Amino acid sequence: MTLSAAYEQYMIVVDVYIIGALCTFGIAGNVLSNVVLSRDRTIRRTTGFLMQMLAVADAAFLVSCLFADPLHTVVEFTDWLPAAIRRGWPYVVVYVRLMTSITLTASVGMVVLLTADRYIAICRPLHAAQYSTLPRLRRAVAVLWVLAAVYNLPRFFEKKLVEVKTDRVSPSDNLALNGSDVVSNNSTMADTLLNLTQNSTPLESGHMLKLQWSAMYRNQVYQVVYKVCLAFVVQNLLPLVALVFFNQRLVHALHESDQLRRHSATDGGTGRQHTWMLVVVVIVFVVCQLPGAAWHVCLVLYAYAGVPFSQIAFSYAVAAVNLMLVVNSSVNVVIYCFMGRQFRAILLHMIGCGGERENARRNPEVDPGHPVVPMHHIATPHPP
Repeated sequence: MTLSAAYEQYMIVVDVYIIGALCTFGIAGNVLSNVVLSRDRTIRRTTGFLMQMLAVADAAFLVSCLFADPLHTVVEFTDWLPAAIRRGWPYVVVYVRLMTSITLTASVGMVVLLTADRYIAICRPLHAAQYSTLPRLRRAVAVLWVLAAVYNLPRFFEKKLVEVKTDRVSPSDNLALNGSDVVSNNSTMADTLLNLTQNSTPLESGHMLKLQWSAMYRNQVYQVVYKVCLAFVVQNLLPLVALVFFNQRLVHALHESDQLRRHSATDGGTGRQHTWMLVVVVIVFVVCQLPGAAWHVCLVLYAYAGVPFSQIAFSYAVAAVNLMLVVNSSVNVVIYCFMGRQFRAILLHMIGCGGERENARRNPEVDPGHPVVPMHHIATPHPP
């Protein structure tokens, strides 16, 4: 089996079967989470609202991922789809990558906003009445989506559709790197820095429609400032620092609350359970965040420090990073079910286990002052 054939099989397994299944599960899970959270009257209103908005952002990201990963790989490496869809696919790619970046940026920002709201409510309760209100948070969510769209808008102008003769397309064009053009031996720094795919479609009269990088994308200043530095700071560094700070303070506050409950001979189980939930979601967050951050560091070392890296290794890494992003946006419902008794009780009632409803009323799990804080969504977007 040649390297190209092995890579194609790897991409089909990861993108089509694994990521495709996770996207389907995650979309259903986020929709279900939204319904359950809307019925939970024990959780603080602002927290419930932000958790619902996070589920919306995650579901939107996963929908765009269905086009950016499974369908894109099917078009590039197989002949499963009808010719009409394949002919129009380059037009789809232009918008799909933009939507993937916007929705993931919004999801990252939503996690930071949710955690900051929880920090104010628990660690700065005197400021909660001023800052942690539904009208303010609705405006913050709207601003967040606008900023996500503005920040990612330059990506729309990175590619252009061109018509070329089919005899000008080399066999190496068949090696696609999951959203980026093939890197040739004499490629420029811009081509090497961020992998490119040959999204090409055969047309009539011996011509082919394909996507090419624009002059703006090939500009080294744009590559360094926007694609590497700004992407790392906005989508990795700043969210990571903020989330670590907020969660450290939240865990400390929950621990102190648990100690007070123990000394007052009251049940401290809820506080301990929330603390462990925070530990779990932070671990998931770190695991899903590190591959994307490492990918950015490797790009910088490869492009500017002369550190040798295999180009095929980069292409394999891109698929792995994308997989972690999809896991990030799909796993919330699992954490809620395993660690949220109230969430689980409402879910069981929805599917017909009515006896659980009385249990939930007698032993409500979610304390309005210490709600669930899902923290694991931060990660780099699909490698630009």
